[in-house]
Amino acid sequence: PGQIFQVNEHGGVLGIVNLPFSATGLAMHREHGLVAALPRDGGKLMRIDDTGKVSTILENDKNVVHPVDVAIAAESDSIVVADNISDCLAATNTAGKTPELYHSFEGQKWDEQQMSVAITTDKHVLFGTNGKEGIYRFAGDDFTASRGPLLPRRGGVAADVASLKWAATQSPDEIHVFEGEEPVTTLKLPANMGFYRHGLLSFGLTGAVVAAARDADTVDGDPWLIQFETEDNPNKPEIRNLFKWNRAAMLDFVVGPRMYWERHERSTYKSVH
Repeated sequence: PGQIFQVNEHGGVLGIVNLPFSATGLAMHREHGLVAALPRDGGKLMRIDDTGKVSTILENDKNVVHPVDVAIAAESDSIVVADNISDCLAATNTAGKTPELYHSFEGQKWDEQQMSVAITTDKHVLFGTNGKEGIYRFAGDDFTASRGPLLPRRGGVAADVASLKWAATQSPDEIHVFEGEEPVTTLKLPANMGFYRHGLLSFGLTGAVVAAARDADTVDGDPWLIQFETEDNPNKPEIRNLFKWNRAAMLDFVVGPRMYWERHERSTYKSVH
């Protein structure tokens, strides 16, 4: 079974939603919705609304058998899902439209490649992988995009909901911020820290970049969430260690507005500090 925790910037738990299996990918949907990718049991996409109610968008689809990450553009219902057994990106929507192939990956390095996907406000699809290794940016209307990588190594990707900015991680400790195809700045994790998993990343509501990091000498250590505030000075960001997460294994995270899950089933959700 899986759980999604809603927490504040200090790590205090504001609510918990239970899922049939663990979600490996999360994306915000419009104002207060959340979409989760569950790769188990034939694959599921599930939506959690502002009250904590869970509904199934897609399950047991022959084209999306192992969804590991999911992306939704700001103010959109269109979904791009990354599947690392079908080795593809597929396009669907929050109404559960039959998925269409967006991009297929041939001759991958791994049987189950790492995948991270995001969509920018101008509808470009960002993709990071260790299969055909690198960070890629596909034109939203070009389903046969075959350009080389913008960055050479695997990593996580994220897009800002209020600008054309996006970011990607590059091991061992760099976050590259772009606006469209133009580099804006390169951020570095604090000394003696490395990325958690393959580089979990999200933009905050004010354009800040938030990354999950761990102590460099503890591969399986609990992650810190670290915020880089770049708006005033992109080259000298204000860096804050928000909190260390040790409640459960973190598979993904996303930053978004407060949701009042307790309205759905008040007795289930209690604040824990």
